[in-house]
Amino acid sequence: MKRKLIILFVVALQISGCQKTKKAELPEIENGTKEIDRNGYSITYDSTFKLDESGRNGTEFFLFKPSKPGDEFAENINLMIQNLATLQYDLNQFVRLSEKQIKANGKLVESVRKKAGDQEYHVLIFEGNFNGLDLKIMQYDFVKNDKAYLLTFSAKRNEFDSHQKEVETVMNSFKLK
Repeated sequence: MKRKLIILFVVALQISGCQKTKKAELPEIENGTKEIDRNGYSITYDSTFKLDESGRNGTEFFLFKPSKPGDEFAENINLMIQNLATLQYDLNQFVRLSEKQIKANGKLVESVRKKAGDQEYHVLIFEGNFNGLDLKIMQYDFVKNDKAYLLTFSAKRNEFDSHQKEVETVMNSFKLK
């Protein structure tokens, strides 16, 4: 039951990304980019993204892409950190659980293990209809020190591809310390 709740909570976070929120300010570091560096991780993003650090829905942050007037969904990247100490899951176990839950609630498009430097992570891309919205979601899963770091991008299915390259640049800048 706990396992199902973990994945359902992650999917719920994606739906909540369609709400507009306040913008937090961080200084630009160079060439129009900003950096979040804390709690054992860092990530660099384009300064045109709107940062929400309110912690709503258990997130560390949301990064909202600039939206057009009338958009019904704000494409976003968010990070959630889950404590795995009681479950004692490694990355393989966490990914198996995630894939099972995704298949029960949507369509798994891609599942691939990647490595950047000494950092190993798993990329899941999936689609589904959530609260009446056809979404496509890309999730990077990291497990380190009994914690799961879920870095997720959500977009409307028909707009996902047009944002993917830019969003992958941001998501690939994510580093665990």
